[in-house]
Amino acid sequence: MTRIRQLLKGYLLFMICLLLATACSSPYDNDATRNLSAADKIKYRQYMVQGQQLYASYCSNCHQEDGKGLARLIPPLAKSDYLLQDAGRTVCLIKNGAAGQMVVNGVVYNQKMPANPSLKNIEIAQIITFINNSWGNEKGYTPVREVENHLSACH
Repeated sequence: MTRIRQLLKGYLLFMICLLLATACSSPYDNDATRNLSAADKIKYRQYMVQGQQLYASYCSNCHQEDGKGLARLIPPLAKSDYLLQDAGRTVCLIKNGAAGQMVVNGVVYNQKMPANPSLKNIEIAQIITFINNSWGNEKGYTPVREVENHLSACH
């Protein structure tokens, strides 16, 4: 009977530890966020939740819910070389829109992207954080300060 109690106590302790470990993690965590401070991890997770909601409102009609875009009309955001190569360009695109040709993952796109001048800097940071960490992208947290710096350099 004592051996059974010890096994049950060990099992119970293991389950509590497992529960605590999973409660402290987030489905949004990835390799790019592993080394963030505790405060930045909280901001990152908040940005992911808010960014997902903003993406649904402002971006998913064209880029689709899964980030795959629309055939050869609207470029994908999922695993997009164009998006992930230049954070500043992405910030400027979201705020100011774009016109003209762009090559994404080797495919030429030439549809106008509307501007979103009403978006606040924090909302852009949240959208970028969500996009940069969804659909196989793992680029990490984008603080609002970084968005502000990029916006000041848009031309």
